Amino acid sequence: MFLMRFVDVVFGLPFLPFMVVLVSLLGRSQMNAIIAIAVITWRSVSRVVRSQVLSLRELPYVKAAKVMGAGHFRILYVHIFPNVLPLAVLYLAFGVVWAILAHADLCFLGFGDPEVVTWGEMIYSAWSAGVMTTAFWWYLPPAIFIAAVASGAFFYARAFEEVANPRLKER
Repeated sequence: MFLMRFVDVVFGLPFLPFMVVLVSLLGRSQMNAIIAIAVITWRSVSRVVRSQVLSLRELPYVKAAKVMGAGHFRILYVHIFPNVLPLAVLYLAFGVVWAILAHADLCFLGFGDPEVVTWGEMIYSAWSAGVMTTAFWWYLPPAIFIAAVASGAFFYARAFEEVANPRLKER
């Protein structure tokens, strides 16, 4: 319950402004940007996984395993974890997409590591040079790569979910 109340507090924090403030306080580096992104992106995954575990806990086969004397770790690893894993991987892919977009946002706003070239800084360079309407080749490649990596992470997670969940294969 304490962890869920903490998640509620973290949900009250706005995504981008919190990351900007945290990176400003910690300093402009790749590690600080990763920390800022990690601090804010885990909140939705924790809530969804918890709700899935609570619903799986009430299923008859889990209760039967408990009645037959299975320990907590056995129930967790044999019955709960395999059923939660596809959902967790799907939300992990969403987290990767949000992390890529958040890092590009931070770098576009000038809060990224100045010694590292990133896609967000490439788009910012096109924006600051004023060539967004005339020189599409400045900002289009990084935007395409952001979209391609985000799509790839999502499609990978969907494929893993279809492999791990037999009910999806039947459709």
